[in-house]
Amino acid sequence: MQNKMVDCTEEYVFALSLVRDVASIIKDAFYREKRIGTKSAHNDLVTETDQEVERIIKEKINHQFKKHRFIGEETVAGGMRCELTDEPTWILDPIDGTTNFVHSNINICTIVTFMVNKEVQFCAVNNPIIDYLWTARRGRGAFLNGKKISVSKCMDLSTALLIQEANMLKNNNHFIDQVRGVRANGSAGINLCLLAMGSADLYFEIGFHIWDYSGPSLIVEEAGGVVRDISGKPTDFLARNCIAGATAELIDQVLPQIKTWQVERD
Repeated sequence: MQNKMVDCTEEYVFALSLVRDVASIIKDAFYREKRIGTKSAHNDLVTETDQEVERIIKEKINHQFKKHRFIGEETVAGGMRCELTDEPTWILDPIDGTTNFVHSNINICTIVTFMVNKEVQFCAVNNPIIDYLWTARRGRGAFLNGKKISVSKCMDLSTALLIQEANMLKNNNHFIDQVRGVRANGSAGINLCLLAMGSADLYFEIGFHIWDYSGPSLIVEEAGGVVRDISGKPTDFLARNCIAGATAELIDQVLPQIKTWQVERD
């Protein structure tokens, strides 16, 4: 059954403690020199802080919820298969926006997502540098630092602020004259949360991963926004793409114009 609320209060409270526990680690490392490695490409970066944060959070989850499953960015990068089942599953991006982190750019966040039956039940997105904590629980609204947030009412592309990353260059060139402005923040979690709080109107991306957008998509939806697959169908969190907008009318204007390409599924 889709869109089913599951009682996961214990897990939600625990998730909030997780992001707070690692916030000081990230903040302390933010302005220091980083030890940097690469994964799939020269611009696909990882730092010892990414790895330390994931290790700490994974260990705490395994201790508290022994039967729960876990999908983490650095764990998958280390060779573990990204397998999503109906079982209770924690999904983690320890530092979303690692390149920003390396350059001490404030657009970073830790994303903790909890899914049951392949459906997001809650998400916490924390930026420890500016002390912004976005949260959402299914059916209970979206919040920034405890204050309820909502998307804008934008329905027309000509008045929209579009968030678009550099990997969408062909689409950038196509849409730049149709919108009010284009921004790039270098973090899917930040992008989706900004949309959820009405600070942008539209965002779509191809090529990111389940840990980047599954949880923040719920924040957008609970703030009154719309999230879909680039195909226009319901979001597939293993397909590595989505479009998020303040209104369905805005998304409907954009979907037929998006230039897409195939990426390997998570």
